[in-house]
Amino acid sequence: MEQTPQELDDKVDRLVGKISLWTSLLLSVAVTIWYAMANPPDSEELKRMRLFFKDNAIEVGEFLRLSYEDKEQKAAKATHPFYQNYMKASEVEKGKIRKIYHESIDYTPYQYWFNMFGLWMISFSTFWFIGLMFQGVVNLVRQKQPQ
Repeated sequence: MEQTPQELDDKVDRLVGKISLWTSLLLSVAVTIWYAMANPPDSEELKRMRLFFKDNAIEVGEFLRLSYEDKEQKAAKATHPFYQNYMKASEVEKGKIRKIYHESIDYTPYQYWFNMFGLWMISFSTFWFIGLMFQGVVNLVRQKQPQ
């Protein structure tokens, strides 16, 4: 039984659509795995620090803005070990702690996995869109060919 040109066009269109979908799925999973391996989740110690910063954002922010002498006085009176450890840290470490503080104001423990899901969604949508555009180009080229 011979297929009509329309049936053949529909068959090729469905095949290109399936290839586009599965390629998009595989590429988006590969990109997400690559990113997760390059940027592992925070350690437990860093998670605890971020949660401490989130819970005590105002107090820690005020401490970080104090002059050196005032920081020493506050660290001597404070009960939490962060303040003493901050005063003993090198300038490079203090810079890293200030950076972590600014990133941690609205921190949630599951933020990393939410971001991984968001990365997967964005990459899948992008790859699938490119695949659909390719499918459209294939259809246009096939329509312009004399039959």
